[in-house]
Amino acid sequence: MSWWPFRRLKKNLKPARVSLEREGNEQIERISRVVHRVHWTRNILNIIWTAGPVTILGLMGGFYAAYGKLPPIQTLIYFFLFTLLSGLIAFIAKVVYDMTHGHVKEQAQQDVSEAIDKLADLILAARDLIVESYEEGEARQREAALQLLRRVELTPDGVAFAAQELTGDSEIAKILGRVETYRRAGLYSRVRDLNRQHRERIESALEWLNEVAPEAASVLRDRFRGEAPQLEKGVPRDEHFIERVLAAIEEDNLLLMTLQDVEEMLILAFELVNGREIPMLTFSYSGQWKLARALDELEEKRSQYRIAQASGSNRLRALAGFLVETEEANHDLLPNGLSAQELINRVEEIFDRLANEVSQLAREARHNRLDSLTELRNKSDVLGKSLSLYKAARQGYQQLGKAHAALLEASERWNQLAEKFGDEASRLRLGPGRTGLRIQERVVALTDEQKVAVCQHLVSYLRGEQLEKRGRRFFTRHNGRSRPLTLEGARQLAVEVALALEPYIQLSRPAIQRGLNATNATYLGGLEPDMSAAEKAALGSAMASEVQQDMSHAAERLAVALVKHYRVDLTDEARDFLIDAYGARPQMLSMLTNVETNNVSPAVSFLSLRPPRVSALRRDWYRALIKARQQLE
Repeated sequence: MSWWPFRRLKKNLKPARVSLEREGNEQIERISRVVHRVHWTRNILNIIWTAGPVTILGLMGGFYAAYGKLPPIQTLIYFFLFTLLSGLIAFIAKVVYDMTHGHVKEQAQQDVSEAIDKLADLILAARDLIVESYEEGEARQREAALQLLRRVELTPDGVAFAAQELTGDSEIAKILGRVETYRRAGLYSRVRDLNRQHRERIESALEWLNEVAPEAASVLRDRFRGEAPQLEKGVPRDEHFIERVLAAIEEDNLLLMTLQDVEEMLILAFELVNGREIPMLTFSYSGQWKLARALDELEEKRSQYRIAQASGSNRLRALAGFLVETEEANHDLLPNGLSAQELINRVEEIFDRLANEVSQLAREARHNRLDSLTELRNKSDVLGKSLSLYKAARQGYQQLGKAHAALLEASERWNQLAEKFGDEASRLRLGPGRTGLRIQERVVALTDEQKVAVCQHLVSYLRGEQLEKRGRRFFTRHNGRSRPLTLEGARQLAVEVALALEPYIQLSRPAIQRGLNATNATYLGGLEPDMSAAEKAALGSAMASEVQQDMSHAAERLAVALVKHYRVDLTDEARDFLIDAYGARPQMLSMLTNVETNNVSPAVSFLSLRPPRVSALRRDWYRALIKARQQLE
């Protein structure tokens, strides 16, 4: 067996005290690579100064030192004009560059700044939605208190308040406030004293809380022990959040993902854009591994199918939301949870009605029967934007058909090989020689160019949703009629984040999902709604650099995948390596020895579903739009 361990990743922590505004602006400029543009007047003055006094004095001094006399007037004129023309040519070249490429870089800077600003606010809005999704009363109160207890910088009074909200016991709250005060002073002996003195009361409160809110009880228990969230440890990710988002995509059912999954996707995008480097473990195998190769191909085709599904479905549902928002339809006609095909049928009926209304208004405008063109202009704008969204959805579903056919073929190939090699002899074992298993370390991160591309993708989507920040409610439409970050809108946003990240980090690959699930997320409890974009960027960058790289969970998850999904029997040498190199728990690896791996079959239940049929744009829809625009010119 051959193992190739790479060097362990080490991170230098930044100083705790940072200037958020300064470092935030530096982060944005570094990502977008925007060149500082000098004022044109200053450039021209520099050219004149260099070509005039500087060139003339330098030439006269050098000529006199070499020949003992002043240079001829023709030589002075030659060098003056040479320097002046050279400077002007360079200046004109810079102007042309700024006119053709400079605005692109400037726009990239603005897109990065806007994306970081809105992602941070969307994280806060998603957290608010999570609390709001609970029924009013004790359940919502407990969830809000849990959000508070997860904050690193929460004061003793804040901790006591959260305990009061969770337990309803003011005495327990006072005890926890004292525990937090001693913890901050490093007096852990007093923390233990308080726990011993009030053990019975504390355990009774935690036992009751565990029945109604187990997660809150666990966090509160840690607080009583003097254990608070730590920046370097980060925050545990919600288990399998990527898989649930992708399952919601492939099953065309956004309800399969939770609001916590939405928050996790937003946090992942925010930390990657702000420079987070996430270490992970993968493996490669050389040898006669037809079964595993077929499984890899099946997973790849499944990933392509999911992305194509998301591309079409998300734009189709965005179209439905747009029609409801503009009051061309209502929630009764386009409710949440409709299948894609039924949604398409109803949207087409709305297009027929809307096109007829636009055509009728255009006829009345042509015969001067309209007092104002406002209604015609509004209706035609809605029709034009709706047709663009419909066209984008159709293009996505066209790719979905090809991806579906490829997935069917890969699934059939897997089934054939699984049946052929499904006996004891097909199990893969680690062995000496050229064939065998090798562990590799890699890092999931975005390059500067990729960060810009992701930000531009997200900004384009958010602008299409017409999001605008307004006060403490975070976002509203430009017309102020509704709050766009509804439950369904938040889930659609998570899908769009997955689409933005997929080309660069391949979220749909099982190895990437396994690696991300094994790491902690960046702590972002310090985000506040009133922060500037620069402050948010600085906070995200600083917090990303604080997280320690712990590879133990990644090693354990890799071992589980090898045993359960790839039928690899881990030898004693392999287990010792994972323990020594990455800190995997021996008891965890020992449990894998007894795992039954005979029945390994990646069920693909959705293969019986056919992609929805999206018709081409009808001529009468376009004809109505053309007639309206002719009257509006």
